[in-house]
Amino acid sequence: MLIVIAGERCTGKSDLARAIMEKIHAEFFSGRDYVRLAPTEPEAVDRFQLLLAEKQHSEDYVIFLLTEPDLYALVPPGSFVVMCKSRLETSKARFARQMPDGELSPAIAAMLERQRGCFDHIPHSLILDTDGADLS
Repeated sequence: MLIVIAGERCTGKSDLARAIMEKIHAEFFSGRDYVRLAPTEPEAVDRFQLLLAEKQHSEDYVIFLLTEPDLYALVPPGSFVVMCKSRLETSKARFARQMPDGELSPAIAAMLERQRGCFDHIPHSLILDTDGADLS
């Protein structure tokens, strides 16, 4: 089975993937990890798309963390896509916790604001509102 987890930065995608992987054995790809499948990117894209299509209805699990909207082009039609969402303030607070000083710079805050809504056009099977969610 192919599980695609999509969403903007700091919306809980990685936490959700970890929680799922604690329950099931799954091959995991995040973002452009697929480039490891072949010596050139075009070959890797072809192999990855074939892998995703094969696993879409298989008993074996693959989790693909969709970290950039343009990567949706690699996802086979009809795939199960979970869209993680959170309020902008929540995403900013989560991002700040990842910073060494715990502070969110104005440049990063502006980047998060500019990128807001960049996944809104991605078709999805389920929306997961992660505000306040414990995904463990």
